[in-house]
Amino acid sequence: MADKRVVVVGGGVAGLFTAWDLVRAGGVEVDVLEMSHPGDGSSGRSVGMVETQYFEPADVAVRAYGREVYSALVAEHELTFTHGGYLRLGRTDADLERFRESIETQRAVGIEDAVVLTPDELAKRWGHLVVDDLSGGLFGAWDGYVDGYEVCQVLARLVRAAGGRVHTGTRLLGAERPDAWRLETTRGVFEADVVVNAAGSWAGPVGELLGAPVALTPQLHGAVTVELAHDVPFTPFIMDYIPGSGVEGVYFRSERADQLIAGLHTEEAIAPTVDPDVALGSLPMPEVERIIELLLPRLHNVDDMAIGRSWTGTYPMTSTLSPLTGPHPDQPSVVYAAGGGGNGIQLGPAIARHAADAILERPAPFGEHALAWQVTAGAAI
Repeated sequence: MADKRVVVVGGGVAGLFTAWDLVRAGGVEVDVLEMSHPGDGSSGRSVGMVETQYFEPADVAVRAYGREVYSALVAEHELTFTHGGYLRLGRTDADLERFRESIETQRAVGIEDAVVLTPDELAKRWGHLVVDDLSGGLFGAWDGYVDGYEVCQVLARLVRAAGGRVHTGTRLLGAERPDAWRLETTRGVFEADVVVNAAGSWAGPVGELLGAPVALTPQLHGAVTVELAHDVPFTPFIMDYIPGSGVEGVYFRSERADQLIAGLHTEEAIAPTVDPDVALGSLPMPEVERIIELLLPRLHNVDDMAIGRSWTGTYPMTSTLSPLTGPHPDQPSVVYAAGGGGNGIQLGPAIARHAADAILERPAPFGEHALAWQVTAGAAI
């Protein structure tokens, strides 16, 4: 008989990585409740960036862990990973100094492929980029992107193969806890000792049902395809945004030789809050226009480009811009694995590791860089 019964609410990357960690540990009976099917929400609509080009040791350490996990999924379970590289652009000498510090921070956790490139080196590698206003760039050659939907499908298969259960079309309707959790869903009642709230942008409403509220502000974001009139050299995942800048920036990468995918990114809660049940579809035209406004000055000879299809998803942002993991202080049998914002794909492994370690009572991961990702009543700290 299992030592613990765990129900994970949410079949996106955070929930499925948590379930996979738990079933591999053994001694845990795991059920995943997904109101649609794995990857149907924002995880499957992500542009899937996975990279380590950050500045704080803890931010780099958790992404380095994600890099290890994704490498294992590629090697052992045939996950597709496009190693096109990731380039963070800098405009000032201060940006370059932060880039150099990032190189040292990455080397401290075993990442050796990141380099700082000068504007001349940028122009030589990617002649279609406008670099006149840049001080340089921070480039990780290993980095790239995955398909978030494929990640969810692979993880769901692995969870089931290890003895876990993934229930599709199963929405949480209510919860009570006399002794153990009794969860009422659209597909019957589930019982558990621990509930993991990995519901993404629905983590707020799910938390209310569980008596374990948190502050979460879902924000609508999206991406658009840019159709080029002629082929260009392969473009890595370029991020024209500096974390902590207070303004959104544009990102873009090659999808084909004659097509880019582009969008706006921020790690700060500066967009309007939306209902988690907001209809996901095409990007509003003002946001498409803003993407193009920021993209055009960064590329040579693209006046004849055309706008293709677009799509949207949500960033589940927190008040501190950090994920929520660990037991809720008012309801410790509820463990959070949520709040990845616009970094959910790359932070999914680390978020899940924190949540699984809390359930299994294992030591905190990441050594000296163990994060204070935790939950407090009503807010993240």
